[in-house]
Amino acid sequence: MKKYLLLFMCAVLFSAISTGCGNKTEEKVEKKEENKQENTGEVKKGNDPVQESMTKKEENAGSNQQSDANKSNELGMTPGLPSDFPSDVPLPKNSKTLGSLNSSDGTVVTFESNDKVLDIVNFYKEELQKNGYAVTKEGESQVSDKGGLINWVKEKKEVGLMLGFDKDKNITSLVITYK
Repeated sequence: MKKYLLLFMCAVLFSAISTGCGNKTEEKVEKKEENKQENTGEVKKGNDPVQESMTKKEENAGSNQQSDANKSNELGMTPGLPSDFPSDVPLPKNSKTLGSLNSSDGTVVTFESNDKVLDIVNFYKEELQKNGYAVTKEGESQVSDKGGLINWVKEKKEVGLMLGFDKDKNITSLVITYK
């Protein structure tokens, strides 16, 4: 008798749970339809839905441009090359400047290049040596065709080069730090 009572209670509990949850899908469908109407800007009070839709798109385009400009500010990066970039440190060949970031520890400038890691490393070794820089005591840290880190010093100036190769994009990302 106890088995039947337990089985009956489980069946009642199961049916109560399944019935109580059944209405949520209908609510979700209704909410999705409301959101679609809000996103397209269609208003069913006699306004022109095409005009309203175009107005919404224009508003969204303006806010997207503002948010793109704010992204660089949110990250703290300034687009382009900083004005105090050392004249005795060459810019990487075949590259574009992504931006820079100033801090109390120095300035960080990011680039993307189509050249390979070892080509960039050899270029900087040669050029910085010509300009009076010497590799620091730490020297090169595991430089390979996948990336690496090199630090130079000249009098009180310090310059660092950090590289990484993105094989999916076939691009070398490099960061030059100086202080």
